[in-house]
Amino acid sequence: MCGIVGYAGHDISDAALQRAIGTLHHRGPDGSGQFVDRTAKVGLGHARLSIIDVQGGAQPLSSEEGDLVLVCNGEIYDFERIREELEATGHRFKTRSDSEVIIHLYQEHGMAFLQHLRGEFAFLLYDKGKQELLAVRDRFGIKPLYFSRQGGAFLFGSEAKALFATGALRPELDPSALRDALTGFTPDSIFLGVDVVLPGCYLRVNLAAGTHETVQYWDLDLDPGAAGPPPRDQEEAAALVRQALEEAIHHRMRSDVPLGVYLSGGIDSAVVAATVSRLSPGRIKVFTVSFPELGPLDESPLAERLAERVGAEFYSVRCDHATLVDNTEDFLWISELPFRNFHGVGKFMLSALAKRHVTVVLTGEGSDEVFLGYDLFLYVHRFARTREPRIPKAGTFARRWHDALGSAPGLEIRFLFSRTVQGLLGRLFQARHRTFLREHHPFDRMRRRLERRQMEPLSRLRRAQYLWIKCALPQYILTMLGDRCELAHSVEGRTPFLDHHLFEAARRIPDDMKVRDGTSKYVLREAFKDDVTEEIYRRRKWPFAAPPLWLKKGKHARLDALLDEHLSSEAIRRSGMFSPTAIRLVRAAARLTFFDGRLKRGLNALLIFVLSAQILERMYVREFDRQVETKRPA
Repeated sequence: MCGIVGYAGHDISDAALQRAIGTLHHRGPDGSGQFVDRTAKVGLGHARLSIIDVQGGAQPLSSEEGDLVLVCNGEIYDFERIREELEATGHRFKTRSDSEVIIHLYQEHGMAFLQHLRGEFAFLLYDKGKQELLAVRDRFGIKPLYFSRQGGAFLFGSEAKALFATGALRPELDPSALRDALTGFTPDSIFLGVDVVLPGCYLRVNLAAGTHETVQYWDLDLDPGAAGPPPRDQEEAAALVRQALEEAIHHRMRSDVPLGVYLSGGIDSAVVAATVSRLSPGRIKVFTVSFPELGPLDESPLAERLAERVGAEFYSVRCDHATLVDNTEDFLWISELPFRNFHGVGKFMLSALAKRHVTVVLTGEGSDEVFLGYDLFLYVHRFARTREPRIPKAGTFARRWHDALGSAPGLEIRFLFSRTVQGLLGRLFQARHRTFLREHHPFDRMRRRLERRQMEPLSRLRRAQYLWIKCALPQYILTMLGDRCELAHSVEGRTPFLDHHLFEAARRIPDDMKVRDGTSKYVLREAFKDDVTEEIYRRRKWPFAAPPLWLKKGKHARLDALLDEHLSSEAIRRSGMFSPTAIRLVRAAARLTFFDGRLKRGLNALLIFVLSAQILERMYVREFDRQVETKRPA
């Protein structure tokens, strides 16, 4: 993967563009390049992580005539076949890079070229002749692509920090985005004026006319009637899954640099590791993170036994509470998002381990979305046929606070968005923000991702699947826990479960073959039953999770320093976002022993969230230039 940045309609100096590229050095330490068209006010920048055509694939890439210019972050799979077909029709390539097929597909097929792309990608393609700039994101949003629009001018980047580094946009926190994160909906960005190109969409900017439009080129289409004929029985379904997943994994093993697999104690990564091991000529490397404070819930022993079963080299990193605290600030600079737990910091450390051995890793993300692995799906499947799922009433003040902190079951989404809960959350912010919060309801962010036409014909279970893929997968799982953690250490993550050919095959499979007798991902388990250990085959879903960390002073010197610096009343007042009185009351309540465990956990999660948001405010709003200078590559 790489880092990209671009602009259209702005007057940005070459030095400012290079500074923006420099903020993405972690995404692409192997080289950088830029293109500028001063007449059209267009600039493109690229920080390269060399994976395919290590010697000759530098970007920006251009067409033979020079009228098309491309910067791309991602991988285009099956590109050798595409290249051969294009060469047969007269196209001539300059490099062996997978990204270059994008230019020639565009020349050959026009905007239909997107249907030929397979993989994870975000790219900017400048067409000089048409005076258009295309900003394209892959189908599931595996690769991020941020933008900011100011009148008719645009900024683009793989991370928001690249936009700010151009000098054309100053970072400022968005209180409604922070409130939405507390509601349980992870925002794409917490900065005012920063948005994303949505998954499966492209943004087209017409420089000559001064217009722009967003176009969706792919959607989930989960309606079984439109997906194609279903498998006749469980055996045929399992064979379909096995063939499609093995093909997806095979394509993602194409690399000119060392490759490994992230391995936990779950069925998803175990299937990937077993398949990669079977398809590889030698021993593969697998990586796991050990959380000693989890005790018997630590997954590393399960992962080690699976590694032994498939003959893989096993590597593990120990991640205790001290490790989580010591790496919190580095993770926040990379992620640009606040959090309520330290799961992302654990994944950040796992990627650091992998980088010492490989540059590419295959992961298990996306399996739960494709094969219905979450407890939410089990719940809906169990009750959808018998009665309408009921949203439990909030009978007590404590219950309301617990639910408001985002720990409610997934089906309580209407309750979390209610006026009562939103009012409670609004009280956490300074009074000057509350009018703005009332004017920006959290459902507004969700609504722009949802298509009523897509949802209406779906069963309750498939509606839950649709909502999760649209509103949780891209921002939290793929960006915060995926792309950011991996590229922080210049590691390319690949997600075979989100191959769109696999997804389109899997949506033909009836839900009763995916969820059976209280077992999630049943068809996947059956398809690969003989490839994994018995304990992993039978194990129920356990999410990737770091151990809970209580924000108490006296446990760790660095934690004490963070609490003093960011959660004092003076620090809260200085940042200008949260109410010092409200946060002081939350801290006091969290210390009380008579509250039940669920409420105490919720209050602690709230304090973690506020702490992380406060650190982000310091880094990005008050100290951005200093942070950029400090992290400048040597």
